[in-house]
Amino acid sequence: MSSPLVSRRSFINGLSLGSGGMLLAPLVRQLSAEASGGAEGFPQRFVFLVKSSGLTPSAITPGPLLGKKAERGSCFRTALKNHALPESLQALEPFKDQVGIVQGFSGKMCLAGHTSYFGAMGVHSSPSETSSGNPLRATIDTRLSSRYPSPFGHIGLALRGRAVGGAGDPIPEGTIYPGISALAAGRELPFQASPDRAYDQLFGSAMGSAQGRKRYALESGMLDFLSEDIRRLRREVPATEQDKLNHYLTGFEELQKRRSKLTAMGDAIRKSAPELTDKFASDLGIDRLEAHFTLAASCLIAGLSNGVTIRLDNLEHVYSGLGLTEQNVHAIGHGTGSNGKTSKECRDLIRAYHIKLMAGLAGRLRSIPEGDGTMLDNTMIVYLSDAGEAHHGALHEWPFLVVGGCGGKLAIPGHYIRMPDYGQAGHRTIGNLYTSILNAYGDSVAHFGDPDFELERGGIPQRGPVDFLIT
Repeated sequence: MSSPLVSRRSFINGLSLGSGGMLLAPLVRQLSAEASGGAEGFPQRFVFLVKSSGLTPSAITPGPLLGKKAERGSCFRTALKNHALPESLQALEPFKDQVGIVQGFSGKMCLAGHTSYFGAMGVHSSPSETSSGNPLRATIDTRLSSRYPSPFGHIGLALRGRAVGGAGDPIPEGTIYPGISALAAGRELPFQASPDRAYDQLFGSAMGSAQGRKRYALESGMLDFLSEDIRRLRREVPATEQDKLNHYLTGFEELQKRRSKLTAMGDAIRKSAPELTDKFASDLGIDRLEAHFTLAASCLIAGLSNGVTIRLDNLEHVYSGLGLTEQNVHAIGHGTGSNGKTSKECRDLIRAYHIKLMAGLAGRLRSIPEGDGTMLDNTMIVYLSDAGEAHHGALHEWPFLVVGGCGGKLAIPGHYIRMPDYGQAGHRTIGNLYTSILNAYGDSVAHFGDPDFELERGGIPQRGPVDFLIT
């Protein structure tokens, strides 16, 4: 007699999909992976948390490792298990086996200063601090998640808008474009700034909200009507115009597929939907940010998305909810204290709050079993600044904090990693880092982003992945 595991695996592998095969195939692959106990069929998940005002390397370095340098031509790499995390990272102590601190990768091909806009995740320069310009390529966040398709694709959530904005700007509502993430060249990722609207868009139809049902019904009627209309036009217009219609039709068909998926996922969506609290409509920044993190966790758990990018703040934001009412992020970054705290103490307080939210998300994912482990094992959460290593980043290095198992594909979790200093043999850029991550997840790109030509002129290669980062 065959074992229950073998019988279940045989049954699932023997499923024959009919007309819904395209929609159900990812689910069947996941069921098959679950039945066999393997992890290859599980979707990988990517969360990018982007702050303003730089991420100071020393602030995220365990004390005994401060001042440690990479040997010439190699890197400094050590396990974190024997080192207490810095005070502002204490919320991540329970996850230290899956925490990675990555330092020393430079980004001089990007715009230095208050922000690099798309450069932080797209590895290229923007025109100026007042203009993000057009993205040259899909950024690392969306390119990773595109390998694991989901009903809503990559989701952008934002507390505030662009890094450099007016001090008198009102709290953003609805869709905004912070200039940090892109779906393709010239195609910026839209971000939802209102947690309550994001909830309605993502969970409304399944949860029975009046607005959600209305939007869903309108979308259904529109898609049915316009898709047939465009098909009819395509048969009648000259061949030279058909390409334009094909683009429209493809977009409508993708929306129809999403609608079908959401209908089939109704129970799962209702089970994973967050509780709609007062924080979703609050004017207080920390309430809205917490609501965004709650939405992100629920979207990942429900399978609505496998990729989320959260814009944590901008330079004009005032963290009044943390008791910093006197100065905004910009002033604090320039060394001004607030409410009796020094600039460093303010920055530590803000960072500790971000890390607390990051740890909360990690804890939620670790609580969900998946195969022989948890969802966190198949997730990579990245914390970085769009300004590199300082409020006015020179981009000689670009610190990253990584949490999650990364699907076992990267040799980053559980380690502190420091590359050789800028200009030294063995030094690499964020382009090399992102190339390594993409290759680890099966995207065999030769090199991601623009190179640092100054380093290349100095005889330091700047192409390809860093092999020791890939398991």
